[in-house]
Amino acid sequence: MTRSFPAYDGVRAGAFVESVVCGRRDRSDAVVADGVDPDLGDKAEGAGFTEQDLLLGKTAAKFVRALCVAGFVVCLGIGIFVFMNVPWGTRMPYDGKYDRSGSGIPMQIAMLPCLVVLFGFWWGGRKPDAHHMRKGSRVGLFILGTAIVVAGVVGQWIMGDAILAAGGYFVG
Repeated sequence: MTRSFPAYDGVRAGAFVESVVCGRRDRSDAVVADGVDPDLGDKAEGAGFTEQDLLLGKTAAKFVRALCVAGFVVCLGIGIFVFMNVPWGTRMPYDGKYDRSGSGIPMQIAMLPCLVVLFGFWWGGRKPDAHHMRKGSRVGLFILGTAIVVAGVVGQWIMGDAILAAGGYFVG
């Protein structure tokens, strides 16, 4: 029985089901049963990585996770300071293209993005294969990971400063 599928013209329906259930397809559209789990692919534990790569990758991942936690705590401290010293109804000034109301952004929402980014970056470092990286990835993680965390803290500082100024904290 030959059935025609829009993406697989001329392929038997049984072969299509077999490829989905039992294996994967190579470039010639043949079913490949090479024992590789299609869900894992080449990310199986230790695939192509030396023990030193995995150990140094764990160190890099731990460093960035610790940096994310420290940055999150600093951003949380800035947010708490701003919330305690500014009236609750304060809005951050915003004169951008999409400001339809003309009243700005509520301070509670303006203090959230940096915390969300740092939490997401920390959460991504908790994946089981987060330490699977070679030298270039580790160097990039140390440099870009640190830059992302520092940018998050500086962004929170700038947002907090703008909200404190809008709330009248510096006057007087």
